[in-house]
Amino acid sequence: MPEGTGGGRGRGRGLSRGRGRGRSRRGGRGGGGGNNGNKGGDSTTPTKASSKGNNDSKKPNEQTPTKAPRVDPIEEKMRLMGDQDVLIAFGPFIRAGNQDAVRVHQQYLSNNKQIEFINNARQFLIGQERRANETKPILPVEAKTVAEIEAAHGNNNSTQNNAPHDVMQPNLPTLPPGLLTPQKLPSLPPGLTSPQRQQQQPQQPQHHQGGIQNNNNMLRAMPPGMGLPPPQNNTVSQINRPPGMPPPMRPTAAPVATEPMSSLPKPSSSILPAPTPAPVLPPKESKTEPDTTPAVKTPAKPTKQWRIQTRCEEQPGRLFANDMPAASFNLAATAQNKPTSLIARTRSELTARWVLPLPYLRNRAIRRFEELKNAAEESKVTRPPPQNLTIRDALKTLTVGLFRRGAMDNGASSSIVSKEILCADSKDGPDKDYFFNIDQRTDTVFGTVPFYAPRTPGNVVFRLYFEDEPHVTLACGPCIEVVPNDSDYDSVLRFILSNFKSKKTNGMSSLSALATVFEMFKPRRTNANFNDAGRMAWGCVCEARKVVEQAAQKFVNQKEEIEERLEAIKIKEELPDLKSLNVSGGDNETKKEEDENDDTDAKNDAIMKDKFTNERKWREMQHAYSSILQAVVSNKYIHLLMKRDLLSTMRLEYELWCPLCDAFAPIPFVKTKFEASKMPGNVSAFPYPAGKDHYQMCRSSKEEMQQTMLGFVPQVDNVGEIARGGKKGRDFFLDLSSAMNEMYTNEYAVSEKVWRRREQVRAAIEQVMSNSREFPPGTKVAVFGSSANGFGSPNSDLDLCLSIPASAADFTNDGKGVEAMTNLASKFTAAGMRDVNTERLTARIPIVKFNVPYNDNGTEILVECDLSLQNPLALLNTSLLRTYATISPMTCVLASIIKRWAKSRDINNPSKHTLSSYGYVLMLTYFLKNARRGDGNPILPNLQWVDPQWAQNLTNLYREIAAKPKSPQTLVAHPTLENYVVNSYFYRQGLEGLQKYCADNNGPSTIGVLLASFFHYFAYTFDYKKHVVSLGNKLVEKEVKAEEDGWSVYKSGLAIEDPFELFYDVAHVVKANNFLHIKKEFALAYSKIANEAQSKRDIITGKELIDMICEPVSQDEGRD
Repeated sequence: MPEGTGGGRGRGRGLSRGRGRGRSRRGGRGGGGGNNGNKGGDSTTPTKASSKGNNDSKKPNEQTPTKAPRVDPIEEKMRLMGDQDVLIAFGPFIRAGNQDAVRVHQQYLSNNKQIEFINNARQFLIGQERRANETKPILPVEAKTVAEIEAAHGNNNSTQNNAPHDVMQPNLPTLPPGLLTPQKLPSLPPGLTSPQRQQQQPQQPQHHQGGIQNNNNMLRAMPPGMGLPPPQNNTVSQINRPPGMPPPMRPTAAPVATEPMSSLPKPSSSILPAPTPAPVLPPKESKTEPDTTPAVKTPAKPTKQWRIQTRCEEQPGRLFANDMPAASFNLAATAQNKPTSLIARTRSELTARWVLPLPYLRNRAIRRFEELKNAAEESKVTRPPPQNLTIRDALKTLTVGLFRRGAMDNGASSSIVSKEILCADSKDGPDKDYFFNIDQRTDTVFGTVPFYAPRTPGNVVFRLYFEDEPHVTLACGPCIEVVPNDSDYDSVLRFILSNFKSKKTNGMSSLSALATVFEMFKPRRTNANFNDAGRMAWGCVCEARKVVEQAAQKFVNQKEEIEERLEAIKIKEELPDLKSLNVSGGDNETKKEEDENDDTDAKNDAIMKDKFTNERKWREMQHAYSSILQAVVSNKYIHLLMKRDLLSTMRLEYELWCPLCDAFAPIPFVKTKFEASKMPGNVSAFPYPAGKDHYQMCRSSKEEMQQTMLGFVPQVDNVGEIARGGKKGRDFFLDLSSAMNEMYTNEYAVSEKVWRRREQVRAAIEQVMSNSREFPPGTKVAVFGSSANGFGSPNSDLDLCLSIPASAADFTNDGKGVEAMTNLASKFTAAGMRDVNTERLTARIPIVKFNVPYNDNGTEILVECDLSLQNPLALLNTSLLRTYATISPMTCVLASIIKRWAKSRDINNPSKHTLSSYGYVLMLTYFLKNARRGDGNPILPNLQWVDPQWAQNLTNLYREIAAKPKSPQTLVAHPTLENYVVNSYFYRQGLEGLQKYCADNNGPSTIGVLLASFFHYFAYTFDYKKHVVSLGNKLVEKEVKAEEDGWSVYKSGLAIEDPFELFYDVAHVVKANNFLHIKKEFALAYSKIANEAQSKRDIITGKELIDMICEPVSQDEGRD
């Protein structure tokens, strides 16, 4: 860069001999000076300066450079501001009633010229900036010492008043005299090299008030003898600005701090919980290579790190959106059932306010410094040793980002917009920092960052993180529901249309945004004019079709390519090998053949992976487009936005969609098979107006596809209508219910004899454990799982655990537990127990498997047992399910038939990535607590949330508590996770009233109807894409679990929340293809029931129907 073109204060060479000092346009060195009389700092010419000669001794052909006009720094500053920053800075002046600002705004309302309005607003701010600077003292350019700075201000301690509407230069109070006097820097702890001291720059005088430090103050203790004035109040002092004005975009930053972080005071009382210190990573050992030639090492690809500290309780900081805290800390709103989310219009102003404790920043800064130092030592890079760590070092890369709720990762690549607190551009420097302050009273750092709400509706959140460690979430804000107003739909749809046409992405985000707009479209005024928005909406639909057509073509091309690759491998495998031809190539040839076989297996795996990925992407694309059609069809206000002929076409399209197949059927209105297979096809092929015959043609095409892909045509009629369809329907479900009760009594009910046998086995194991003296006194053996919760069978395995007393809780933490379990296993063998297996002693919860011989009237029975160590949550789950079984025996009957069906259909094996029996029981409980009786009350009360007063009196409508009670009796520490507390509360006393309540539900045909309704609900009604199976008191959205617990929001399959370990997904083992198969089995079971109930031939018996539903899966029906 030519020296004369640098900006900022500095020195530069002039066009002739001599040196000049001054201000230039860009960062770096300034130009000017010399014998030509130009003053330093006025030169902005890009011509490279000469160091010798004078202006009179020029070559004849050389032209004298023309002096460029001086650049006003204020105008340059405003020119570099983005349009968004200008509007944020200009808005408060309108609200404050500034006449010039109101005049500019009224002119915009009259002509609607946005570019002209932004330029006028920019000129207005320039004028305000200049008027504000007229009252500010100007520091000498060379003032570097404290004495010169104080002399420049005349030792005046009074506050310098800015203009009342000064946005870019906030009113910062002055410091007391002598506060900037250099103090001797204390040394850092031994072995820790302090970072390099940064050069102290001239600063504007400031004043400490109420324990608050401004941006220029460092993380340090006050100098000896220097006390702070007593705080006037408990409110943090704010910058003077008009009412309702958001925080300034980039307030003037103060000089860089120079005190070391080792001199920080210890944390005082804080409004925040004590943060967990960031661990200091040990230095890695450097290995010397025997070769003297330095080897060039390719850097290893960084391992993917998922977002951690997702729950607000685990995060060290706090984050507010427009002063609203996150839902976890908004206890008052939660207790009163008030909204805990913020509702904002599209493109409305938002303010993120963040708070972080100083101890956390201190520990992290030291840890990061150690990591960088170790990395420098490993790479043998010589770096000057730093001398101190300042507040700017601690806040470096600290970022506030606006994310779609449930986004899997932090970081700029995953956010809608992210803003670093400190300006990352070295040319701009601290002048572009966002506002932050230090509060010594609470030992925290806080700040504000302004944002705009997104242009498209949906749920968004603020997140606080460091850009160099994006996986660590420091704080999360509340959910912000972005909802468009009636006047916003035109601009929102126009923005989505522009995204479709830009083709920067695969279009999935635009498809999702369009579906959300159609789903949320509910105008406040039905007579509003939506003509422009309607045109934009139809344009978006057309572009969405193009996106899906392109995806279809890509899917077909990749499918053909994959088939060709598979065919090539198949042909190669069919070729005769050397051995079959009696041709031997020796050992080298044999090894080469083995390598080729390994390579073939790897290629096969890669091809199958590409095949599944191609099918998954195509399935997701069709599902996204179907969401648009579903939103249009189900919205009763959509006719105000789109014309009826367009709606008719989209309804016909939606008739072709099958959620069980996750595919669209071929279009029946075209002649050729190729045109019919196009997705979504030629829109002009759909007739208008659409009649009943056209809808029937679409349904026939879909049924043909279902028969091909599923092997049956699903029955979707509501079971309630079938049950009320006359005497035949009632008799059908009566017979089914009778068969279910009989089967449960004969095959699944546990007799008193079996209970007694289990208790004797448990007592024998406890006796061996006590005699071993390996465990603390008071240790008991407890039964959990299906053997104790009432949902098992006489043949269930015996699951047991060693319950360690609370007084010896550390027994399982220091390794003694595994050693004791190993010794106990040897005692089991000596006691006559068989097949002792200790392979799972190294698991998260150590387990020993063995068989106990039991003499049953002369017949030896081997009881399979699994003994685990300290599993209190398993006991808690067992107690909860046992209480459900106690108040509603009908639930046990339903669970037994469902488990029988799942095992027969091969969808009840977690080792094969299908759902466990525990998962099906939770799904049944979820269904029953949401199903309603005739009086509006649930069929099964929710024991974790039922109001105890209602459970005792059973008066009026069903009631639930707003929050679970928290006491030492209900809060249980997690056995394996530190700092995670489980609320074990559920209603378990005085169950007689609930037993009577549930008995009223058990009509003669109720169980049969509920079984059919269960299959129908999870086949067609439950929204797997949006919701989670949860026993909570509210409908749990998958976005919430993704945000709080890191679940995948893109997982369109089944998700089940554990009743106590809320972070745990019971269905996490279920793969996508297996989920589709499970959903298909739900539909198949319901279709069998509905078809038989509506059949005109003789009705089969209830037992025959159960056998038909639970028919074992054949090899032809096996999954790929």
